[in-house]
Amino acid sequence: MTSPEKPAPVPCHDFITQRLADLRKIHTPEGIEALEPVEIGGVTQWISIRGRNRNNPVLLFIHGGPASPVMGMSWAFQSPWEDFFTVAQWDQRGAGKNALSTDLEKLVPTLTLERFKQDAEEMVEHLCKRLEKTKIFVMGYSWGTYLGMHLVHELPHRLHAYIGLGQMGLDTEKQIYERVLELARQTGNATAVAELEEIAPFPNPGFDTPKPKYVMVRKWARFFNGGWYGKPDLDLFFSMQEFAPEYTDADLKVFLDTTSFLTLNMLPHFNRVNMADFGFEFQVPIFMFMGRYDLHTSYTSARDYFNRIQAPFKKFITFERSAHFPMVEEPGRVLMTLVNEVLPLAGEQVQFERLADAPE
Repeated sequence: MTSPEKPAPVPCHDFITQRLADLRKIHTPEGIEALEPVEIGGVTQWISIRGRNRNNPVLLFIHGGPASPVMGMSWAFQSPWEDFFTVAQWDQRGAGKNALSTDLEKLVPTLTLERFKQDAEEMVEHLCKRLEKTKIFVMGYSWGTYLGMHLVHELPHRLHAYIGLGQMGLDTEKQIYERVLELARQTGNATAVAELEEIAPFPNPGFDTPKPKYVMVRKWARFFNGGWYGKPDLDLFFSMQEFAPEYTDADLKVFLDTTSFLTLNMLPHFNRVNMADFGFEFQVPIFMFMGRYDLHTSYTSARDYFNRIQAPFKKFITFERSAHFPMVEEPGRVLMTLVNEVLPLAGEQVQFERLADAPE
């Protein structure tokens, strides 16, 4: 996922951010609202923990990218989730709120798939201890679905269920490229066809696909509704970070540069991502939430992967008016699906308070 150019300063930025923080304030005494650093894998990694009843099941959101945190834009969709779950947003190593406290150059040797997978395991164990739970829900998003499926494979005893939002599948990049090129030809977009044919083959044989090729494919994927359905770019999505109550002005100043740095240095490892490494038999219930038009993580690729998986329970759910961001494209439907389909698997009775009957 690539970022846009740095946006212009936002008028009344501090006022808006403070109002969002006030609006989202957890007032319930049984709730939790924490923003805290945790030592994971030898470095500081920030987490946000929010919910109106700490007895609710815990949901860990693992962001995508690599290095594209969602904590700072969670204000746009997450608040209703906090009625039913205690939601943990995790900024992965070096990214987001971690940048200012991290020597990024020294971090580079640790930006490996194995280290990120181990970080994810440590984070799950930390949350179970911190929130006094034996099991949690894990929602992997985009690149985070690779880490999420690793947890399904390695820590089944810690998971109620796994939700893959924008799930990576088998031969994802190849399928994205072929579909985008097909759409370019179908619509007679000569510029798109020329630019996409010029970067063939995609991905490169082996593990050396350069960043400019990914950028080109994602540019046209967005143009053809594969990023945000009905929007040809993601400027609005990326701009949401500007109002993050969790981030200081100093955090925001380095946000995009840090994201670009980490993405570039993770690319050699990202090129080696293969969902088949985890096998196809799992001991955890699995959901996949996919936007019909998703061309950042191919809808078709995810469906093919889902069909090969064996699990105690599995369900593939399509969001018909979404691409890669169902949580902001169709927030109501995502919420209803989480509550009606996922929440019951916690095996915990969620307590709904009733208002006293009004006097007659």
